[in-house]
Amino acid sequence: MIDSSKWAALTDPLGVWYYTNAEGVLQSAKWVTWIREYLTNPAVDTFFIISGIACIFTRNGRKNIIKLFIAALLVAAFTYGLSLWTGDPTRFIRFGVLMCYAFCHLIYEFLLKKRSNEFLFIIASVSFAIGYYIRYHGVAAMRFPIFYILGVPQIGDQSSDFWPIFPMLGWFLLGVVIGRKYYSEKKTRLPYKIPDKLTKPLQFLGRYSGIIYVSHIVIYTAVFCGIGYIFHLL
Repeated sequence: MIDSSKWAALTDPLGVWYYTNAEGVLQSAKWVTWIREYLTNPAVDTFFIISGIACIFTRNGRKNIIKLFIAALLVAAFTYGLSLWTGDPTRFIRFGVLMCYAFCHLIYEFLLKKRSNEFLFIIASVSFAIGYYIRYHGVAAMRFPIFYILGVPQIGDQSSDFWPIFPMLGWFLLGVVIGRKYYSEKKTRLPYKIPDKLTKPLQFLGRYSGIIYVSHIVIYTAVFCGIGYIFHLL
């Protein structure tokens, strides 16, 4: 287990990111907590909308689904090993953003791809209704994984990164509807052309976004764990 106090003293001596409350417990700074509380959900919702739009431009959806599941399983396996090594179960990403995106893509590709925009909008609305009811009204925790991935809390789960199919499928399908309506010709909607030298870096990031996502988890974890081992913080 990481010694949080020593880690904070080493990495944040000025107290920008962390502070100690009246009970002597180390906590994130208020501005960090504010960002997590108010910006995390909108950012992830936007990611799923863009991912839905991107389906319109995908040439081989089923091949991409396989890649997504492989990447998600690698992240799950890596973070599970990390949770065992550090003794911190919250580091295990059991059903994170990438896994949820893979399932949403799978559902769309095999069940909803040939459906009308009106039908997709109805399914999205149902997903929102179920997902946000569970999130804000609370549902008793269960031990059935199928209900867990749909959004129902699982007994004993302590994952720090959990994004269930409901309501995220709704945001994904909303993106698909937007993509069908405004990008059916697979052309930009901007009224002017952006120079290629500005778009090439973004094209590179978009083309290899999955590899970049998986790699950054391994790299930054290795770096921080290395620092923790050197300074005896683990």
